[in-house]
Amino acid sequence: MPLSPERNIYISTPGNIVAVTKKRPLEKVDLNFNGESTQHSTHSLHTYVAAINPPLARKLVETYVPFGENVLDPFCGGGGILIESILAGRNCAGFDINPLAIILSKSKTTWLDKGAIQTEYSRIMTGVTELVGHIQPTISEHAKYWFKEDTIPELAALSYAINECEAQEVRDLFLAILSATVRSVMLTYRGEVRLRKLQGKDLENFYPDTFGVFKNRVNLALKQIPQLPKHCIARAEMADAKNLPVEDEEYHSIICSPPYADDTNGVGYFQFSRYMLEWLGMPRESINMHKKRFLGGNKNGKKVPPSMTLHTAVANVKTRSQKHYKDAVAFYADYYHTLLEMKRVVSNWIIIVIGNRVLSRTLFDNANITLELFNSIGGVKFVDYYSRTIRKKRIPNLGSDGGGISVEHILVFKKV
Repeated sequence: MPLSPERNIYISTPGNIVAVTKKRPLEKVDLNFNGESTQHSTHSLHTYVAAINPPLARKLVETYVPFGENVLDPFCGGGGILIESILAGRNCAGFDINPLAIILSKSKTTWLDKGAIQTEYSRIMTGVTELVGHIQPTISEHAKYWFKEDTIPELAALSYAINECEAQEVRDLFLAILSATVRSVMLTYRGEVRLRKLQGKDLENFYPDTFGVFKNRVNLALKQIPQLPKHCIARAEMADAKNLPVEDEEYHSIICSPPYADDTNGVGYFQFSRYMLEWLGMPRESINMHKKRFLGGNKNGKKVPPSMTLHTAVANVKTRSQKHYKDAVAFYADYYHTLLEMKRVVSNWIIIVIGNRVLSRTLFDNANITLELFNSIGGVKFVDYYSRTIRKKRIPNLGSDGGGISVEHILVFKKV
């Protein structure tokens, strides 16, 4: 699907960001990483919507985090930062409000013996075909809209067999594999950040092989998981980035790519995750509860944090849509509190990879907004700035029809 046509948008920005340091460590590095693999190691085990670029994550870890130090990602998503941290010999931790993110991050960073994986796969598949049609699907009627009728009993049988696994780490891995299988057999277009059902010939010609997809994912795990390093610790837990469960200055560095917007007007993390989580056995009510804790989920009593760029943008949005105005204020108020937490828990570097977004045809310059918010907080110094182009990244922006971003900003702050 092509990107939306250009439309007039309101832009108010203080100008381009300029790095403070005269010699930046990565100034001669091509941060676009054209031609480099993004599916090495366990990255390919399960894709995650709007995930950070793995080669970029690896370069940031190696450049700013000394060997033996630890890394924190308060928005760990599919575990991109965590994978690259352990591969580079750094201990790490990741937190997220999305339960699927934690399952994926754990499974992608936990070493398991190949024999344990093979044994569990054999157990799951032994008799699973006999379960087909005899296990009541746990998903809602609304979720069934996204699947072909004959795949539903197959997924139900797999889900039942996997949840019978007694070993937590092995069960997490197979839940991740099941989730990836669910994503592969869904009746949706790929490569987009909001769900869109297959149409016309695309739908007619789509014949997913549930057990074949599952087997292929297991084979990937058999190859990748036993090759993970055993000596590095990756902690992955569910937590709110506004209230991180860590001590002051517990982590040497933070490297993260926070959400660009709330879940309704930005990347639909929970729109994708909810159906996979339902297949993994999580009740719809619990999924909705987690979604409400996403940045901007609670709109009560929120105020615009201290950023002139942000104040100008939300003022323009207010003239166009009261709802979007409240959405934006709630999101950035919460985002401001995550920056406060980042400053508290880190001792050295805070590195944020972020793109801009558009709401009600108004540009939100997230890079400058982040810079101004940290200036108001104090205690951190803006040091390095980089940017990179992204060839294909869709986010909803110009109203309901969506649009694209082409630049990611990399902001490097030093705690002082």
